[in-house]
Amino acid sequence: MRRAIVKWVVIGLAAFLIVIQFIQPRRTNPPVIAAHTLQAHMEVPAQVQSILKRSCYDCHSSATVWPWYSHVAPVSWFVISHVNGGRRHINFQDWNAQVNTEKGKENLGRICNLVRDGSMPLASYRIMHKDSYLSAQDVNTLCAWSQKVGTPPDSGKKAN
Repeated sequence: MRRAIVKWVVIGLAAFLIVIQFIQPRRTNPPVIAAHTLQAHMEVPAQVQSILKRSCYDCHSSATVWPWYSHVAPVSWFVISHVNGGRRHINFQDWNAQVNTEKGKENLGRICNLVRDGSMPLASYRIMHKDSYLSAQDVNTLCAWSQKVGTPPDSGKKAN
C-alpha cells in the first residue's frame, strides 16, 4: 500500500513538473539605444565598465545572457522576476528611463554600499556565475567611481 502511494506521488510530481514547463514568462532583451545608455550620460572608465558587464549586466541591463536554467520552470520564474526587478531598479543601458537625474545619481551612489556589504551581486546569482564575484580591488574600483559620479543616498536630507 505504501509503495503504491509513493509511486502515485512521484508520478503526480513528475506530471506537475512537466505541465509547469508550459508556463513560461517572457525572457526579454529590449533594444539598446546608444544615446540612452549610462555611458552616453557620463564617463564610465573601461575597468568599471568591465566589472559592471561581468557582475551586473545580466540583471541591470537590456543585454541579459539568459542561462539554460532560465528555461526550466519553476527556476525560470525566479530568474525572470529578478531580472525584471533589477531592470526596474536600475538599467545601465536604459539610463533615460531612470526616474530623474537625481534618482539615477542616488542609485549610482548606493552601488558602493551594496557591493561592499555583499548585497550585490545577489548570492543566488554568484552561485551560478563564478566570474561575477567581486574582488576587493573590484569593490574599491566601483566604490571610487560610484562615489565620484553618484550622490550619497541620504544627502540633502535632514536627520531627525
